Amino acid sequence: MMGITIANMRKGVLLHKLILLELLLGGWQGYNLFWSKPTYGWWLSVAATCLHISNGLHNVIAWMKIKPFMTKWSSRVFIGTIMLVQPYWIVEIYATFTFFNDLPDGHLFSKTRPIETVFRDPWWVASCIKLIWTLKRHYDITLAQVIVISPRFAVMLAAMALSIVFCLLDILSVTSVLSDALPTGVNPFWKLALVFKCLTDTLVLDDFKTALDKLWSLKRESLGSSAPLVPRRDSSNPKRRPEAAE
Repeated sequence: MMGITIANMRKGVLLHKLILLELLLGGWQGYNLFWSKPTYGWWLSVAATCLHISNGLHNVIAWMKIKPFMTKWSSRVFIGTIMLVQPYWIVEIYATFTFFNDLPDGHLFSKTRPIETVFRDPWWVASCIKLIWTLKRHYDITLAQVIVISPRFAVMLAAMALSIVFCLLDILSVTSVLSDALPTGVNPFWKLALVFKCLTDTLVLDDFKTALDKLWSLKRESLGSSAPLVPRRDSSNPKRRPEAAE
């Protein structure tokens, strides 16, 4: 994914650089298999910290991508709540170190891990819902049309869906709802969710407004639609979408 990102990123675009950083931070987890204790525990803890930072950065990226469709107030609430949950991640990083290295307070991880998704995934789920709603409500493009017009965008939507599925599986696993729930600390579902989150960012590097405008232009060319595009909603008094040309 880093190769695809580097090949498609444009110079001077902050969003593209953040996506590349997100991928770099999320790529260290598997290397703990090469070490034995105590190195194993320390490497796993550091890699988990990088994954948590990558997840947090992904929420910021999601905000930057969906921001053109948000009002100024909702945009501030979105990014503000992301900042407000950061103290939890400081506690979670500490709990991870103590748990995997058999240090005092190792029991803390068993208390913080079950609620981790509450501080990690709501913003991503909200971004996905907002994107789908905007795609259908303002651009009037069906999933079948997306598949025909832009297979890449269709794959991105599929990756979004899979990321949410793995988020749900993570919740079921850490709350012991699944009959074959994995032991605390070795649940892979949230990591798989991050993989598909990163894939969505890699497939479409630009913000969703730019991506949907391009998709709409392709629809007009291929299907002959003449309706106008949706204006940005990043001001306190967003403009109404002009009515379709008769």
